[in-house]
Amino acid sequence: MLGMLRLLLIASALAALAPPTMARAAEHLSVTLTIHDYPPFIGPQLPYGGLLSRIVTEAFRLGDVDVKFTPVSSNRAITGVMMGLYDGGFGWAHAADRDRKLLYSDNSIYTFRMVFFQRRGEDHPWKTLADLAPLQIGSTLGDHYSDEFSALQENNKLHVQVAASDLNNMRKLLVGRIDLFPMEEEAGKLLIQSALTPTEQNLLSYQGVPISAVPTYLVLRRTLPRAQELIARFDRGYRLLLESGHLAKLMEETRKAILNSPMTFNSNTAP
Repeated sequence: MLGMLRLLLIASALAALAPPTMARAAEHLSVTLTIHDYPPFIGPQLPYGGLLSRIVTEAFRLGDVDVKFTPVSSNRAITGVMMGLYDGGFGWAHAADRDRKLLYSDNSIYTFRMVFFQRRGEDHPWKTLADLAPLQIGSTLGDHYSDEFSALQENNKLHVQVAASDLNNMRKLLVGRIDLFPMEEEAGKLLIQSALTPTEQNLLSYQGVPISAVPTYLVLRRTLPRAQELIARFDRGYRLLLESGHLAKLMEETRKAILNSPMTFNSNTAP
C-alpha cells in the first residue's frame, strides 16, 4: 500500500512540474477556416469540400483539431482573415501584405500551376511577362499570380483589368475585352467546362508555358490564440499523411469523387 501511495505522489509531482506546452499537448482544439468557391480545390458544394479542404481536415484530425468551415466570397476568404474576422484559411500563397498579418504552415499543401487562358487561334508568345505590355490582361480581385506579375502590375508596366471573379474574366476574354487571363490550369479548365456552353468552350484555350508554380499554404491570423500550436499540429498531421502514402490516395479518391459529381459554381479566386 505504501509503495502504491509513493508512486501516486511521484506521478502527481511530475504532472505539476510539466511545462505548460506539455501539459496541454493532448488537449482537443478547434479552428474555424474560411471556404470559398475554387473547384476542384475548394468549394462548399464539392465532395469533401474540395481537394484542399479534405487535406486540411485530415491533417488537423491527426493533430486532434476539429475544423469548422465558414463559407465566404473569394476576396473575403483572405482579406477577412487579415482583418481578424476569421481564424484562418488555406490554399493561399505568400505575398508581402499577407506575410505581415498571417502565419503560414511550414508545409505547402499544394502547388498551383498558373497559366494564361486566351482565345483559341490567337498566339501571344512571351519570354518575360514584360513582353505582354501591349496586351489587355484580366486579373481577379485579391488574387496573386506571381511576384513578377504583381511587380509589373504595381509599376503600371502591364495593362491589367481587375474583375470580381474568374468567371467574369473568362466572359471578358470571350467577348474580346481582354487578351489574356491568368488562372490555375486545372481550375481554369474545370471552370470553362462547367460554367460555359459547348460553343463558348471551343472558343478558349490556354498556353502550355506556365507563368509560375505557386506553393499554397494553410494560413492563420497572427492574433489568433495558440496559432503557433495549431500550425504545429497541422504540420505534424500533414507530414504523417505524406510519409504514410495516404495523402496521394486521399487526393486520388477526392478528385474522382469531384469529377463524377454534378455541380454548379462561380469560381472566384486564385492563390
